[in-house]
Amino acid sequence: MAGKGVFLRLYDLRDYLQAELIGNWKNIDIKEIKMDSKEINPQDAFLVYGKGNQYIEEALSLGAVTIICEENVNRKDIPILRVKNILATLDSLGSLKRKEFKGKVIAITGSNGKTSTKELLKFLLSSNNKVLANKESENNHIGVPKTLLKLNNNYDYLVLEMGMNHAGEIYHLSSLAKPDIGIITNIGTAHIGNLGSRKAIFKAKMELVEATPSITLFVNQLDRYLKHVSGYQVKEEYPSIASLPAINVSLACKVCEYLGYTKEDIRKRLESFSGVPSRMQPIKINNILLIDDAYNASYESICYGLDVISHYDGKKLVILGDILELGKFSQRVHEKVYQEIQKYDDLNVITMGEETSYLKNKPHFYSIEELKEYLKTISLKDYSIIYLKASHKMGLSQLVNFFQNL
Repeated sequence: MAGKGVFLRLYDLRDYLQAELIGNWKNIDIKEIKMDSKEINPQDAFLVYGKGNQYIEEALSLGAVTIICEENVNRKDIPILRVKNILATLDSLGSLKRKEFKGKVIAITGSNGKTSTKELLKFLLSSNNKVLANKESENNHIGVPKTLLKLNNNYDYLVLEMGMNHAGEIYHLSSLAKPDIGIITNIGTAHIGNLGSRKAIFKAKMELVEATPSITLFVNQLDRYLKHVSGYQVKEEYPSIASLPAINVSLACKVCEYLGYTKEDIRKRLESFSGVPSRMQPIKINNILLIDDAYNASYESICYGLDVISHYDGKKLVILGDILELGKFSQRVHEKVYQEIQKYDDLNVITMGEETSYLKNKPHFYSIEELKEYLKTISLKDYSIIYLKASHKMGLSQLVNFFQNL
């Protein structure tokens, strides 16, 4: 059907996708299918999603030989494969790639710590394997099949982070990726506004097993919802590193043990792990340690972050933004955050956003511009630690450059 280094031929791709081939074209070889025009190589197909129409010229200039699209693309110089539903097409192509993959797929889900656990596991496995993982947090119904498109048998492992906002999403992603090994980090309050209870969140995370009953599962033994789940029950056997919780480190390491790594090899490799940007990432600025933990937020991750910085000496400044996607639970959760803050007597707290107004903290700001103006007026040299924490959309990570330039 296809030669060496070729994914599919044009007519086979047309038939597989049940697509309309516009124009009269020869049966050409297609090496890969890409969604990012900047990643196109000669003989690739460019799959147009969302605003992808704007990047067709770039894709063609880099060597794309066909366009896969849902809406009409008015071109006569290249084969156009017109499909009825581009998302369904993306799923189909990702699923086909997965069927051809001979390595192992490891899926990671949970309320907190998915990305850091994924990055640590990728780092550990990469010592003597070729590992593919989804970029940053490309962990949804677009990001997961987009990552599957990049699979080939040069890779030994695929490490996939799977996120969700609603019931059914983990089931769908697991059905596509068909993981051999799964990790569930914890059951927290993230997205409780959509799911309604932690029990419902637990049920949604367990869709990983529902979709792939033969999966080898590793779970957090310390979590009250997960401690009764069948599989490898993991406790804190490895220490916290690069500000990653010990349980997340242990989950990644126990998977490596299962795959044949020795504890000695794992511990040696851990020594050179530098952490994940915007997730408890330590940044030294003169005599201040800035900890950027502003990629995401939940009640549980804030509790963990406050506990970590409590072990440092000196005066601490906490800049706290909103926890989003809590719905009707927002006030209750933010008030619980305030109760947690009261346990520490060496914190100065600044809050920013609509939801953190529930803390009734002073000083409080409703925009990052107001916050920056205020920060210019205070003496930061009095602090040894500055801790940034908020949901990603709050944009607190941009304060890293702000502090570096002050």
